[in-house]
Amino acid sequence: MRHQWYADHRDLVKWGTLLHLASLYEIPAIIQIAFLTPDDSSVLLSSELGEVPLDPRVLHHFRNVTRISELSGSNGPRVQVFAQPFSALSRAVYIRAAIEAIQAVGERPLAVLLDPDTGIADRLASSKHVKDTEVWEFWSILHPSDWLILYQHAARQHGWVKSRRAVFANAISGAPVLTFRATTGARDVVFFAARRGASA
Repeated sequence: MRHQWYADHRDLVKWGTLLHLASLYEIPAIIQIAFLTPDDSSVLLSSELGEVPLDPRVLHHFRNVTRISELSGSNGPRVQVFAQPFSALSRAVYIRAAIEAIQAVGERPLAVLLDPDTGIADRLASSKHVKDTEVWEFWSILHPSDWLILYQHAARQHGWVKSRRAVFANAISGAPVLTFRATTGARDVVFFAARRGASA
């Protein structure tokens, strides 16, 4: 994920899905593994007065993935963001740190959102993807009744939902998978969800 994509129309579907699952299954905590990558470029303002960078306070307000933790409330789940920067060159270190953050969450059942830029890789993985072996690493440390949810962006192929769902299901040893999507708006994204040690 990138800060620049925070609070777009896909985030409405993402967090709507997570809060829906939390309500249905009485999940007291959600942790987002953000796979945070750098934004494309900084924003510059230009006028007859010259060119200036955007005030950092504006970026902090509108482009800050950790602000989602403000969804936490007395009658809803506690939302936590693992926002350590992610790079394909240090995948193993990142995954290990993310797993430690998950294991440190005390509330159960827990919903873990894997939120890379694009989703699960079907072949080669860049910094935009999570690998199927990494999905298995996250799945394998979950407690019974914990949930694993994956952000999946549309691929440039026919049947991308079915093919990526199969990759996700294989990564979690064939556990039942739910697919969440918007029927209007944000039709280029789905969320795959599976509950550990229980049928969904």
